[in-house]
Amino acid sequence: MGFQVSPGVNVKEIDLTTIVPAVATTQAAFAGPFKWGPCEVRTNVVSEDDLVNTFWKPDNTYANSFFTCANFLGYSNNLQVVRVVDTSTAVNAGDGTVALVKNDEHWYGTVQDAGGDNTFLAKYPGVLGNSLAVHVFDDDGSKGATGGLVTGADGLQSTKLTAIAVGDLSFSITNGNSGGDTNYTTLGASAGDQIQFFGSGGGGRVVVTLENDVTGVSADIIITSPFRDSVPAGTSFGIIRQNSKSAFLTVPTTTEDVASAGGTNDAMNILVIDEDGEFSGTKGTILERFENVSKATDAIKYDGSGNFYKDVINQESRYIWADYDLAGITTTTKANNTFANITGDGNVAGQHFTASISTSLAGGLDAYPSDGDIYTKGWAEFEDAESVDVSLLLSGEASATIQRLLIDLCDRRKDCIALLSPTSGSTGAAAANLVKNKTASQALENIRNFRNQTLNKSSSYAVLDSGFKYQYDRYNDVYRYVPLNGDIGGLIARSEVEQDAWWSPAGFSRGQIKGVVKLAFNPKKAHRDDLYVDQINPVVAFPGEGVVLYGDKTLQSKPSAFDRINVRRLFIVLEKAIATAAKFSLFEFNDEFTRSQFRNMVVPFLRDVQARRGIYDFKVVCDESNNPGSVIDRNEFVADLYIKPARAINFITLNFIATPTGVDFSEVGG
Repeated sequence: MGFQVSPGVNVKEIDLTTIVPAVATTQAAFAGPFKWGPCEVRTNVVSEDDLVNTFWKPDNTYANSFFTCANFLGYSNNLQVVRVVDTSTAVNAGDGTVALVKNDEHWYGTVQDAGGDNTFLAKYPGVLGNSLAVHVFDDDGSKGATGGLVTGADGLQSTKLTAIAVGDLSFSITNGNSGGDTNYTTLGASAGDQIQFFGSGGGGRVVVTLENDVTGVSADIIITSPFRDSVPAGTSFGIIRQNSKSAFLTVPTTTEDVASAGGTNDAMNILVIDEDGEFSGTKGTILERFENVSKATDAIKYDGSGNFYKDVINQESRYIWADYDLAGITTTTKANNTFANITGDGNVAGQHFTASISTSLAGGLDAYPSDGDIYTKGWAEFEDAESVDVSLLLSGEASATIQRLLIDLCDRRKDCIALLSPTSGSTGAAAANLVKNKTASQALENIRNFRNQTLNKSSSYAVLDSGFKYQYDRYNDVYRYVPLNGDIGGLIARSEVEQDAWWSPAGFSRGQIKGVVKLAFNPKKAHRDDLYVDQINPVVAFPGEGVVLYGDKTLQSKPSAFDRINVRRLFIVLEKAIATAAKFSLFEFNDEFTRSQFRNMVVPFLRDVQARRGIYDFKVVCDESNNPGSVIDRNEFVADLYIKPARAINFITLNFIATPTGVDFSEVGG
């Protein structure tokens, strides 16, 4: 209240403790193609393991994207990644008509319940999803007419099973109806299924696991390990889906919540299987288990969270979405409802499944994005400086077209730097063609032409290196040429963490690059001179000294303080921090009190930067001289900050002076 009109005590707090905050300037960004993962959305990645878990391992198509990010993460742990695909071609694998699901928001906002016929879909687009299968049980998971046995006039005759000896790796059966070798379509076995043999011979029950998918193949069934017991001809056998009995603690019947509401038979167990082994490296590996989930739409767990199987899968699975209702059941509420058994495999003559569904996902497609897609569906996520805080843009194998757009983006934001490498414009291994397998003169000419003719940009918000490094790909046991800009970004981030943002990332102290087998182009002194004239930072392998970033220029062609990385980074920090603090002066009065408060906030901050060797000297002017009546009347506020930035040493001169014997050193040099 402005004035009191009756006696009383009015207590107020006035906060004069405003300060200039510390700001983060090491967060990096990358947008490009990957084999797996969410599309067109920023995902924070903190380590190489995190990168693998989210966007999967590299292959020949996606190696440069992967290792640009992985190399940065070798120095720092703060990276935002956007996966981009050609959305006109890429689709998710499914068990129905293929569809595209780009990310969580796209699923919940567009795809879910949109009338598709997929019971299950791979979580993300790409061929990797074709390796997935989903097994659903509302019993013990066995298949067979009785007790897991496969028998009957319309199917496989148990009397036709051939004898199996100890150590055998396969067995054959014949079809009792045709009298010839069976077509295993009627068996319906898949990789990872367990086969149980029952009978009086061979020591009772024998269990083995299939190694390959034999559905529709008229051949011996291959197993993973030799038989330890003999199995005589005529022994009955059955199939148990993918370790289903050992994968779960209970056989699904009725969940506790549904039972208390008067319902029955709602429980199911669900397995997500790596059927082809692309995720785990082993066919048939269980990737996820969902135990005792419910068919009831309003079922809950003991902790109050939802237990409807679709909700559980869609919220928790890293591999699949659940959409269309499972065959044979109509999902409804829990109260007083008896839920039907699921069907599917059990409806196929001769297979005699006891309430289980096995579905393999297929149809997933990769699609490498165009330059337009990479920018508009990837890098555009980082355009808004107010909502997205990012400081280093890693271009990877990006073409000159994308690199120019990244420079423009940084010039608009004025708080980040684009890290660039000279690329051929092709993707994959061909991206390094400007420098790999070239003579030093050819490589030098190609790099300079890329900078001056192909790229043809000048900006203090961009940094260009000299090419590619040759490094080991431990995921595929091969060597690859990878652009250096991920490493350069990592050096900048590490320099800030270990020192400050205004320290140069170059040189033997802070510029050591990791994981280099060799450089595609290792410039000598004469080459480095030519590169530096064109604002290209050489990366050099020195015998016994390692591989070093040997330059710290920005891409600005105009000679000024801002043609150095450390100065540009210094001003990004100062401008970002002081601008953040200055927002709290908005809508205050432009009087001496506010101006004094601003000076008292900024001066200690700049003194601290000076003490940390970021600037040589400074002056802050914020008074009536630059805030006259005309400025005040326009509702403006002006502060002038004069900064003398510290300069990193690029050239050292050592003068060795020979003097006569009789000279007194106190009389020379001075």
